[in-house]
Amino acid sequence: MTIRPVENESNRIVRTRRTAAREVIQYGGRQFSCTPDMARIFLRRAREVIERGDEQLVPLLHVGGIELLLVTRAMPYSLIDTVDE
Repeated sequence: MTIRPVENESNRIVRTRRTAAREVIQYGGRQFSCTPDMARIFLRRAREVIERGDEQLVPLLHVGGIELLLVTRAMPYSLIDTVDE
C-alpha cells in the first residue's frame, strides 16, 4: 500500500490518500473489483452461510457500487486475483 500526499494550492500537505491493491471476486461469470477488506468481509460471510447449509443474499461493496449476491452451495464464487492500482 502506498500513501501519496495530497497538496492544496499553497503546496502544503493537508491530508493523505491511500491507494491499495484491489481484489477481484468472480461470481456467476462476473468479476467485481474491491478492496481487500471488502473481499475479506464478503468471503467470510459467504463461508458462514454455506457452513450453515443456508442460502442468503450477501452484500459485496465493489468499485462499481454494491451488489447483493445469492450465496448457495450450488453457486460458485472465488477470489481470483489481486490488481495493483
